[in-house]
Formats: sequence, structure tokens, C-alpha cells
Amino acid sequence: MIEPIFLIGFRATGKTTAGKRLARKLSCAFIDTDQQICLKKGATVQAIVEREGWEGFRRCEREVLGELADVGGCVVATGGGAVLHRELWRDLKKKATVVWLRAESGVLLQRILKDESTAASRPSLSGKGLAEEMEEILNEREPLYREIADCIVDTGQMAIDEAVAYIFKKVGTIKK
Repeated sequence: MIEPIFLIGFRATGKTTAGKRLARKLSCAFIDTDQQICLKKGATVQAIVEREGWEGFRRCEREVLGELADVGGCVVATGGGAVLHRELWRDLKKKATVVWLRAESGVLLQRILKDESTAASRPSLSGKGLAEEMEEILNEREPLYREIADCIVDTGQMAIDEAVAYIFKKVGTIKK
């Protein structure tokens, strides 16, 4: 059985799409942490944030990530902010391969603007405008993504199937 593969990165980098395709290619389970959080809380991300704030959402996210650390043979698409649980990633990296999906901010902005579900499923983190918030958060998180990644894939430069093939090839060469 393969070790878990955690896909990290900002929203709209293709973690869910690539994750589902990679899991199919590896004949293993696909798990989306945001879906797991919503199932656990019985609410949407928006409702959880409205009820408990981002702090409540992050607490649940940390629990879900911790539970997934010991689930072998799966591909896990994490939320964009999952990287903020720095101490947890030290342990996760011992048991899993971490792949950072990234793209330039202009590419991400276009993808987010095309996604009709953005407003309902992805509440603002700061209350600022989308472009300003995105730049601020990317600047904050990119060093964290880089620090924990075993592999970096630029989904702004590759079609999703190319990215999946690249990850598939790299996973076999990454030794823990």
C-alpha cells in the first residue's frame, strides 16, 4: 500500500481535481479535508465560519488532518489554510508525501472568478477585496507551502492531466 499523499496549496490550484484523478490512477481512496470537516460539523464551510469563526474551522481542520495521518493508501486534498498547522505537518511528513500545487496569482484569480460556488463555499478570510486578500495570503503561506512540500507542481503551467502524470511519476521516486 502506498503512503498517503497530501496535496497542499492555495485554493483554485486544482487539488480536488488532480487529487481525484491521481487517486483513480493509483487505485486508492480520495479524501477532501473540507468535505470531511463539513461532514463532521454537519454544515457548510460558510456556516461553520459564521458560527465558530475561522478559529473553530481551523480546530476541526487540525483534528481531521491528524485523523488522516494514519490512513494509508489515499490521496488527500487539503484546504488552502491547512498549511497553517505547522507543528502537525512535522508529524504528517514522516508518514506521507506532501505535494504543493501552485500557480501564479493571476491564474488563481481568474479561476476563482470563474468558479460560481466561490462566494458560497469560500468565505473571505480578511474581509478585503478578493485580489488584495489573495496576494496577502499567498505571501504569508508560500514559505509554509515550500517548507513542507516534498514535490512542487505548477498547475498554472501544466494541464491537470500533465500535473497528475508528473505527481504519479514523482511519488515513486520520493523516499521517506
